[in-house]
Amino acid sequence: MKSLPDNPAVEENPVALLEELSMLKSRYKTLCMQLEKVSIEQRESMKGIHAALENTMRMVQAIQQHTDLECLPLSEEQAAAQRLTCQTVKEMQLLVEEPSCLRSTVPGSTEESQFKPLTEEILMTVPRSIRSTVKLADLNNLYRELFNHFIVNKNKAALSVLQMNKMNMKATDPRIGILKELAIVELDKQGNVKLVV
Repeated sequence: MKSLPDNPAVEENPVALLEELSMLKSRYKTLCMQLEKVSIEQRESMKGIHAALENTMRMVQAIQQHTDLECLPLSEEQAAAQRLTCQTVKEMQLLVEEPSCLRSTVPGSTEESQFKPLTEEILMTVPRSIRSTVKLADLNNLYRELFNHFIVNKNKAALSVLQMNKMNMKATDPRIGILKELAIVELDKQGNVKLVV
């Protein structure tokens, strides 16, 4: 505090920054707890939907058998219901994965040091205007390189596109845009990239 000028800006005041950091940590913890509740509710909802679909299918089959109707090939509605069942099970598995903020963040822990590539489903959540013609394999290559640079090698300084390409990361604006949209990286005012830890 002695080395600072009188009335410094909030960004330059370490005391104010520490207070703000404490508030952010508290807010983050609250959000993690809320996310866990939402995840549990989602899991229960998906189980309910799945059970209701299965019951409906069973009832339709039972009615067909009781009325001695020949079991015809699946109608469009039944086929759609089966596809929905399969899709909801897949989505449920993706959604109920433990939220990243609830995982261990102890340095050197297996959760932190293990790279998890992006899936096609995750990529499809990004608006088409942002993902354009980016291929999943190319996106995962860039993500892996950034993960190795920031997490495995523990570098902290943000990288420019030029620096990334000198390291043979093959960074392009669309690829960086997708990672930013997915909150995997953040960009500073100069457009330099840093992995969100």
